[in-house]
Amino acid sequence: MSEVLTRRESQTFHIIFNRPERLNAVNEALYQQTLNALDSADKDPEIRCVVLSGNGRAFCAGADLKAHKSGDRTREQREAYIILGQRVCERIQTMKKPVIAEVQGYAIGGGAEIATSADFLLIADDAQLGFPEVAIGTYVGGGVTIRLPRLIGLRNATDLLLLGKRITGAKCLEVGLATEAPPADQLKERTAALVETLVKNAPLSMARLKSAVNFPQNPDDVFRIEGEDVLAIMETEDWAEGVAAFAERRSPRFAGR
Repeated sequence: MSEVLTRRESQTFHIIFNRPERLNAVNEALYQQTLNALDSADKDPEIRCVVLSGNGRAFCAGADLKAHKSGDRTREQREAYIILGQRVCERIQTMKKPVIAEVQGYAIGGGAEIATSADFLLIADDAQLGFPEVAIGTYVGGGVTIRLPRLIGLRNATDLLLLGKRITGAKCLEVGLATEAPPADQLKERTAALVETLVKNAPLSMARLKSAVNFPQNPDDVFRIEGEDVLAIMETEDWAEGVAAFAERRSPRFAGR
């Protein structure tokens, strides 16, 4: 059985972690299949957004510690595993398409890294998210040491990372980590509403904005690079369509060109 399932719904690409018997704990196969799915979605010009979710009771419970405990891995195998995890989070953060993490149950360790990497985090109000690495003698990855303080501030990030705390979805919303924290039975409905908005937006504009906000330039470069981005967008068919639609008081029909 595949560790990751994919489903295409119109212009949305769903990536579903599929190890429910292990609360979708990550292993090499899950990381690799997720990376392949992300690459496929990003290369497809018809796809406007990606939704990450998990089968069963959890989004992703982090590393499969049962597999780690076996002690059979060589140093090279451990390094390959780490690189895969880093590449998944990097791909989520750098790909052109906006990514939504739809979190129910648990997003722990590696699962929290994936959820934090997404552009939008929708998490059930009673779900739990945490970085327990300090309590088990390991270390965070996925760009969390930079991304988490940017999202929630240094004090909140220090509290989560150095204490290894778990917080609820409601708390994630309070500190600014979550986009929304609806009741669990409304999670998919809220994700669908967000998808509906995203697929209507201009994909070329979203791609450049995602890059700009995730990886800000030096202050001296910001205005120059923004100007270059604006000029590049003004030369697209989507820009002309957006202007025309506004003037004609209708909804624009963006083509991604």
